[in-house]
Order: sequence, then structure tokens, then C-alpha cells
Amino acid sequence: MITILDFNDPRIAEFITVRDHVLNSNNFIIAESEKLFLQLKASGRPIHKVLATHAFIERHNLTGDNIFAAEKAVLEKVAGFKIHFEVLCLAEKPKDTPLNEMDNRIILLNGLSSPENVGAIVRSSAAFRINSIIVDEATCSPFLRRCIRVSMGNIFAMKTHHAINVRQDLRRLKDLGYTILSTANIPGSIDLAEYQFPEKCVVIIGSEGHGVSQDILNASDKILRINIDPQVAHLNASNAAAIFLSHMSTI
Repeated sequence: MITILDFNDPRIAEFITVRDHVLNSNNFIIAESEKLFLQLKASGRPIHKVLATHAFIERHNLTGDNIFAAEKAVLEKVAGFKIHFEVLCLAEKPKDTPLNEMDNRIILLNGLSSPENVGAIVRSSAAFRINSIIVDEATCSPFLRRCIRVSMGNIFAMKTHHAINVRQDLRRLKDLGYTILSTANIPGSIDLAEYQFPEKCVVIIGSEGHGVSQDILNASDKILRINIDPQVAHLNASNAAAIFLSHMSTI
């Protein structure tokens, strides 16, 4: 264990100066809080560095030259805000799951830019045991720090796939026997309450402002909608996703 007295200590630079997109491109992630530490540890992912309070380190019997101890005041300077957690972890980002190894029911995110929405959808997916998620090129990674935090670490137990070409991936999924289901409150769409989900399907949730892309709607086998008051027109992406997930759930 190494004691850190200065939050600018270069030995903990990854926790301060390295941005999410750089971490992700180098296949690293940062997780915060005891719950996320335990979720990460349970997943078996290698943890490269731990920065924590002395009390946290003692409580979990952590040892080694990759364990860094600091007062909570130092952790708050590292985080940049007042904190309620005692630990930050630097770990390897989970590898993408090939499409042919995904579960029978998948949720796919199309153009979601809000880490809060993505993290909330991951949490809802885990709650309803939909444990495979695809994010397209225009969606923020579910392994951003904010996404991980909002998901409560549930992303570590999911199969994930970052699409390089989502339209090509959808064609591949069709070849694998999946039914492609977009979600949109438009004329001709099917009421969710009346739809029976097939054994293998992909449910696509569109962006916060624009919904599912038109070309993806055109390529879908079915389009589903939630029957809501027309005065409302659209729900928040994470709220809508939770409703669709509850209907497609295997619970």
C-alpha cells in the first residue's frame, strides 16, 4: 500500500487528468464507490489501481503496490466535488461480445448521447434480466464513468457490443434469427400491450431528441409504440426503455 498526500501525485494521474474517451480507447474504465468496487470485483475483471481511504482498504484487506491510500479530502480533490464514496478503481474495460454470442433478447441504443439515460437503461435492463446490450456509433459508451455510476455497476454483468456499423450488424442479427423491433410513436406502429415478443429479438431505443433513425425504422421487422396520451407524444428515452424492457422481460 502506498500513501498519497497530494492529489497531483503522478502515480494516480489516471483518476484526475485522463478523460473518459482516452480511457476507453486504451480499454480502461474508472468506477467509483464501494458498491461499484464490489460489482467489479465480482465480475472478475482485473483491477489495476485502487485509490481509497485507509478505512476502506482495511475493511477489504487490500494489499499490494497498486493500492493507494489517501484522506477523504484528497479523494474529493481528485473527484472535483464533494463525495460520499471512499474508493476509485482503475480497471480493464470488458471486451465486446460477438453478435453470435449475445442472448436471445437484446436492447440496442440508437444515438443516445446522455450518459444518465444510457446508465439508467442499463440498470433497467439488468432489473428485467435483459443482459445483452448493443450501442451504436452515435451512442455514448456504457463504460463512461457517469454511465457506470448511474447503472449502479450493473453494466459489469452484461454482454456488451459497440457497433462500428449498426446497419450491417442488424443485417447480421437478422441472419442469426433475430426479429428487429424499433420503437416509435408513429402511424402504423403496433401497441406494445398487444404484441407477443418472439424468442429472439432486438428492441431498438432511439435518441432523446429524434427517436430511431428513419433508415433503421425502414429496416425493422416491426415498429412498436407505447399507448400514451397524444398530448405527451414522447417519453424520456430511459423511461420508455424501462416499459419496453418490462414487456420483453424473461422474469
